[in-house]
Amino acid sequence: MNNPLIRKIGATAIAVLLLVYVGYQIYLSQYTGLKTETATYSTVSETIDTTGFIIRDEEIVDTNYNGVLNYTVDDGEKVAAGGVLAETYPTEEDAAAQNRIARIDDELERLAVLETPEESGTSSNPKTIGSQVNEKVTSLLTELKSGSMENVTDERNDLQLLLSQRQIVTGQETSSDYTERVSQLQDERLSLSQSASSSTGTVESPTAGYFIRTVDGYENAVSLDEVTSLTASDVKALEEGEPDGSTTGDSIGKISKDFNWYIACVLTENDLVRLDRTTEVTVEMPFVTVEQIPAEVVKINRDSETGEAAVILKCAYMNSELASARKETLRINISSYSGVLVPEDAIHFADVVAHETDAEGNEVDVTYENVRGVYVKSGSRIRFVQIFSDATINGYAICKVSLSTEEREQLVTSTTIQLYDEVIVEGTDLYDGKML
Repeated sequence: MNNPLIRKIGATAIAVLLLVYVGYQIYLSQYTGLKTETATYSTVSETIDTTGFIIRDEEIVDTNYNGVLNYTVDDGEKVAAGGVLAETYPTEEDAAAQNRIARIDDELERLAVLETPEESGTSSNPKTIGSQVNEKVTSLLTELKSGSMENVTDERNDLQLLLSQRQIVTGQETSSDYTERVSQLQDERLSLSQSASSSTGTVESPTAGYFIRTVDGYENAVSLDEVTSLTASDVKALEEGEPDGSTTGDSIGKISKDFNWYIACVLTENDLVRLDRTTEVTVEMPFVTVEQIPAEVVKINRDSETGEAAVILKCAYMNSELASARKETLRINISSYSGVLVPEDAIHFADVVAHETDAEGNEVDVTYENVRGVYVKSGSRIRFVQIFSDATINGYAICKVSLSTEEREQLVTSTTIQLYDEVIVEGTDLYDGKML
């Protein structure tokens, strides 16, 4: 043992053991074995994904015409019986000239506002115009997102007018700066009207409704009188069927005569349970439009053998994108819930002892059993907080932050869950008041 080498090895081994022991104690003091997740606020929708067949009461517009057809209404636009759907011109150049004249008239109308702002009621307050510009930019971005190019053009023109108005109000431009542009447009319009041939005829709408330019051959696939009688097998046959080519010959479009239209889809038995007792929903068609379409569940026809059902949805909203939709991917939004999201696995049932005052004014401890709640990390302690939730979607309970009077009376912990609470999602030996 007097060997210096042995003493050195022994001392080194003891030092290493001491370091391991100290490190282990530090680890134990810092490691709690808990995993937490921050409670965040969100809106979650309960949805059903499926496909659907769109049914309208459609009348095809057939016409014989000579020359070039120039539409005067857009897809999805309402028309009256006898209203002009299109005009005919001798040549494409004549039709293009007429379209250019229409755009010139529109621009002249806007420039008239800038030439005589005092007569048009234009605001002279830069702050007011600035607010209108911000609103119009927001509207323009919304239309760009939706893909509605017709509305994008209108919003862009309105924004351009507001920006020009601000230039005049702030003194960076004057009304006379637009006089030359007005004169150029007037000269161009006169030249076009003198050189281009006039319309040789018109195509009128046979009935009132929405005008749709596209004829796809499914117009007579099912009558509106039969919509609510469709079975699951009927809907599948419609989705898998081929169009009738005989209806797409000389037609220039069609009229959706009833402002209500329908979506027929097939749902499984599990989806039907989620849709039970629901009448008002919204529908998304991701490959058609970004807008949510209000719809009403008007009929559910169940197949007792397969458990499936044909679900018929009635809609009234229409735009240019929806006008040509037929067989589409759908997302049916049944209901939406807003609140703090808590993982379902983090929910516990615990006994809570509450300090209350009895009828005689005495302080007593009352035990409430199986209270539903979560454990949260609060500083160096663990707290148990009661939660109130109406729904669990995709593995998360949507918990209320603001409680009703009845719920506040049922609250037996000091608070309910709050935004940004550190919810414990993994851990053992959890209890209220535990020190970390």
